[in-house]
Amino acid sequence: MAEYAAALEAFKRVTALAIEHHAALDTAARLMHAHAWVGGGATAFTTDLAGHRTRLQSVLSAAMRALGDVVVRHGGPNLTIPAMTTAPTGANAPAGTFRGIDPHAMTMLVSALDHAGHALESAGARLASDLTAHGLSAQPGHTLGQVAGWAVESGRDLRQRLSRIQLSVPWSALPAGLAAYDLFGAHAPSSGQVRQLLNRVAAGDASAVRALLAVQEGGQDPSLAARVNAWWHALKEDQQLTALAGFGNLNGLPAAIRDQANRHWLGAEKARLTAELESFDHPADLGRWEKIANQLRRLELIEQELQPRPGYPKPLLLAFDLTGNGRLIISWGDPDTADITVTNVSGLTSGLDAAQGDLERARALWRQAAVTGGGKSIASITWLGYDAPQIDPGLFDPAKSVAFQGAAAKGGAALASFTDGLRASHHPSGTARSVVIGHSYGSLTSGHAATLRPGRLADDLILLGSPGVGVNHASELGLDPGHVWVGEAGGDPVAALGSFGADPGDAAFGARRFPVGREVYTAAHSSYWDADSASLRNMGRLINGEFDQLTSPPPRDDEPQLLMPEIDPALTSKLNR
Repeated sequence: MAEYAAALEAFKRVTALAIEHHAALDTAARLMHAHAWVGGGATAFTTDLAGHRTRLQSVLSAAMRALGDVVVRHGGPNLTIPAMTTAPTGANAPAGTFRGIDPHAMTMLVSALDHAGHALESAGARLASDLTAHGLSAQPGHTLGQVAGWAVESGRDLRQRLSRIQLSVPWSALPAGLAAYDLFGAHAPSSGQVRQLLNRVAAGDASAVRALLAVQEGGQDPSLAARVNAWWHALKEDQQLTALAGFGNLNGLPAAIRDQANRHWLGAEKARLTAELESFDHPADLGRWEKIANQLRRLELIEQELQPRPGYPKPLLLAFDLTGNGRLIISWGDPDTADITVTNVSGLTSGLDAAQGDLERARALWRQAAVTGGGKSIASITWLGYDAPQIDPGLFDPAKSVAFQGAAAKGGAALASFTDGLRASHHPSGTARSVVIGHSYGSLTSGHAATLRPGRLADDLILLGSPGVGVNHASELGLDPGHVWVGEAGGDPVAALGSFGADPGDAAFGARRFPVGREVYTAAHSSYWDADSASLRNMGRLINGEFDQLTSPPPRDDEPQLLMPEIDPALTSKLNR
């Protein structure tokens, strides 16, 4: 009878202990549920936390069952074992392209882990004592001790990391990528190649920069830019890396750092090529001479476009490359602090040699959005970040031709990586927005990028004069179809093609058409940025999120037109007399 009474008392003590401590990790789990979207090490930590919660609750249940069996062996009744499983929930992280996490929530997480760890350490010792007193294994108590050790150590590591981050990051919220790959760095996937390359870059290895850029170009690692950003913030201030060739082309670095590095590289390349041209002593090798001279012309074009312009923000050189068709990415306005970031993607014949027109379009959009933006800061980016199809012998190469999707697929991967970088380096914001505008073949490139980053490429996607985006319905682009916008100028021959999937302008595609207007057949495809045009005004409204303030263009001609409407009204008037 005494053994039964002792076993029953032990069962009651362990049951009370289990009820008190089975939810010890639930507060931490709720906090992580609210911020689980940050990915990387945070996702791994969430999984680890869930595993320790399961172990905690399982061993408490096992301990109660074991003591309940002892009670039965001594003549007692079957005892009810209380349920130990819980399902902690919490508010999901807020939506938004440039969202961040609240350091206060992470401080609460550290406190929750610390409190749980010390409480479970004592509980484990008491549990082991009650179990061994009745000839049972002390393993459940030891397991509680292991869970306690994990909680204490994790809290200590997070506290140290959070303190260091807050010393170097001035914002009130932490960037999502920084949280994923620095705050939760102890749990981040190893990703050996990227980590090794970043270590080599930190040591000043320019070949590692080139290797990282190759990974970036492939677009298959959506976490790369966030890792680069977290790595940058963790570097010591005395490490001078901006002089490395190509360093400023790395997505995820702050825009100001990219601009500084790329301007330095541009100057170094110009000096190198100038010296090479001046010392050129192979008169028979005219091809080599012309190549050097052409690269110098390209550098001078970039220098010219980087000159400040009255009424516009300082241009930032986010990337350039002289090889192939050339690459050039310039932002009018700082994309790291902008309330709205617009990325403009061009198509056929675009490239470094013909960049002036694309840059002017980006400036026109900046100007138009600023007029109606109500004081919002705008960054308008010319993104010439891929080898767009050209009217040259490449027309017969499926990998390069405008008639195929090969160039768009490669460009879409590069564009996806670039927008990863915009998110990673942007100061955390719950209200800032991202817009991508794809024109002509550039809309197909944007479509490929959207499918690679469903729900993360942009808040709004605008397709201009699109021959198709590679899908049959707007919902396949990973955005709410209500935020996929289509502009088709009357008379635009490219918009009528529908060559790559369904025609975005058809109602069945599911996107929203916005008023653009009509233009003559030969000018329609490039008319979307015309000064004071309905299309430019409406794009400004879309950029600012003023979706209910779109306006229709005035009618081109009140007289009946017997001929095709895309013919110039003045000519139509003459022919109708």
